[in-house]
Amino acid sequence: MTDESICDVLSKYGIEQPDIKFIRHNENRTFKVNDLAKGKSFLFRIHQPVTENMAGLQHTREGLLSELQLLEEIADQTELTVQQPVRNGNGDYITKIELDGKGMNCTLLSWVEGADLQKENVSTEKFAMKLGVQMAELHRFFRNYNNRIDPNTRPQQGIERNNQMLLQIQRGVGKGLIFHSDFRIVEKTIQLINSRLESSSMAKDSWGIIHGDLNMGNLILTSEGEICFLDYGLFGFGYYLLDVAMGALMIPSEHRRSFLVGYYGPGEVLEDVFATLEGFMLVAIFGYYAFHMENEEVHPWIQERMPGLCAKYCLPFL
Repeated sequence: MTDESICDVLSKYGIEQPDIKFIRHNENRTFKVNDLAKGKSFLFRIHQPVTENMAGLQHTREGLLSELQLLEEIADQTELTVQQPVRNGNGDYITKIELDGKGMNCTLLSWVEGADLQKENVSTEKFAMKLGVQMAELHRFFRNYNNRIDPNTRPQQGIERNNQMLLQIQRGVGKGLIFHSDFRIVEKTIQLINSRLESSSMAKDSWGIIHGDLNMGNLILTSEGEICFLDYGLFGFGYYLLDVAMGALMIPSEHRRSFLVGYYGPGEVLEDVFATLEGFMLVAIFGYYAFHMENEEVHPWIQERMPGLCAKYCLPFL
């Protein structure tokens, strides 16, 4: 898509002098837009995944509307910093365009100024505690919002999704990216995780709306030093502990207890949560492999890392 075409779309939002910078193309094409006339910045998204493997309910009109409404509600009802949706001149959140002969949905969000997280940021006990506290605040909002979302409009990350990930990872065997023996280890690991989930219930305190894609690339530190969660594109229904596990993966192991204290509160961390959390941490890692299995740019990384993942983490877990 040319800058001229993007300018045409942005004019529908009243942005007549845009400076456009391409960011990346994964689950969406994303651009930073600086409105030179008004001195404001935005995130412009074309909802076209780089591979069909990344497509899902989140790309449908209904799915996008639920995401944008969620962001508005978080901004209105919490102290959390989020990117807020911008309506076009017709009062709509979504603008439809033609791209490569297909109809595509576009959305515009406010830009949150901040610094990308670096390893030194997440290496302190103070940060670990703060991340846990803010994740707990986000989940408190989600728990009160569960009944506002139609489950048919958003992805679900439970046992069925784990099985889908396994099928996606299995394709790596045929592509020569994954040894058959390593795939069998992954298979046994996911089967064990699923068996534990089957024996538990999707109770109100364990299952509901989650962010679903928490990683260092989707968090920034604002100029006020606050942690801002970005990219709610994969939000949907799942186990709250999956989000917690994604947070734990960012934190050095020696500070993970502090992270959990921040999340649960002092004296509320149960010892048995650690074994469950390990399983969800592996699910989060598998999710990245599955998500990028059709993305050729990531294939060398997958081929290099899978043996170590199986040897260092899956086998001890089993």
